[in-house]
Amino acid sequence: MSAPRFLPSLVPVQPTRVRRNYRGGLQLDRLEGVMAPTDGQRPESWIGSTTPARNPGLPPELNEGLTRVGAINNHWDTLAALLSENPNFYLGAAHGAHLGDQLGFLAKLLDSAMRLHVQAHPTAEFSRTRLNSPFGKLEVYYVLGVREGVTGRIWLGFQRPPARDEWRRIIAQQDIAAMTACFDPIEVRAGEVWIVPGGLPHAIGEGVLMVEVMEPSDWVVRCEFEREGVVVPPEGRYMGRGLDFCLDVFDYTPRSIADVQALCRLTPTLVADGPDWTLEKIVGADRTRCFEIERVRAGRACTLPGTGRGTLVIQTHGSGTVRAGSEITPLATGGVCFAAASATELTFAPSNPQVGERDAEWLLCRPAPAP
Repeated sequence: MSAPRFLPSLVPVQPTRVRRNYRGGLQLDRLEGVMAPTDGQRPESWIGSTTPARNPGLPPELNEGLTRVGAINNHWDTLAALLSENPNFYLGAAHGAHLGDQLGFLAKLLDSAMRLHVQAHPTAEFSRTRLNSPFGKLEVYYVLGVREGVTGRIWLGFQRPPARDEWRRIIAQQDIAAMTACFDPIEVRAGEVWIVPGGLPHAIGEGVLMVEVMEPSDWVVRCEFEREGVVVPPEGRYMGRGLDFCLDVFDYTPRSIADVQALCRLTPTLVADGPDWTLEKIVGADRTRCFEIERVRAGRACTLPGTGRGTLVIQTHGSGTVRAGSEITPLATGGVCFAAASATELTFAPSNPQVGERDAEWLLCRPAPAP
């Protein structure tokens, strides 16, 4: 009889680059230590995903979008495979009873070299009733930085909404001037947090590096079919449906920039603190039904009790270590690991402890508590 396989409480996550219909990724290459970093067609790293990527119109790739964790004990190579075989250990029994072995959210690192095509994602209700899918695609942006010489921008919601029939004409005829006239840009800076509800038309601007956490789907309606020579294949524009079907996805509410900021700009709230560390809530159950995000900032080691849920840990500033029991995982900026629900506590330690400072930073992404 073979001995039980060792289950690590801390699982280092490998870069998992995914093809998208825009260029970028140079800053991801730098975080990954690539010798000759460059922009290309894989501008996202899906660092917390049990959700396959949908790239209709492109040649299929096996397991595209499933987060890679390397071959643990020569056995598991994706986070999905690890969770599938050990859901109670990694996700908790309550989560398993609710969602099985699905992570319950999708997390990415995203680096744009161009403005993305104007797009929108369905709400959870639309997905349930019209797409036979349990999840929409509400998103949260945590801005890590903006490329030198570039003004970081996003576009959120209609400032000057068209009538539904006019929006249909604009998309069908690719009247980009009329499309652009519906929106005003919003400047963004490192450290800001924005939430994008389903239905809200939006675009991410050139040069923005961010953590993006969302409902675990890849549903998207793309309104622009070509930007800077990057063409969205016909199969990738309307979620496999038609334009008339997709017009129902959009929220046509007029919103000024002040309205958008009031709806979508999130302010972290203090959860706990110590002499050289703070724990803040970035987004919680009051704004999302799928996930929550917390932020640890520390100048010296701090220990937090476990929550009984799996936790994706992302080092967003500085370098340090994460410890669970006797296991220690070192992380640099952009580094990621997954902590099992069974971990009773996690310790976060900066590489260079500084009394009175809080220079190291980690995001903690978890599924929402099971109902």
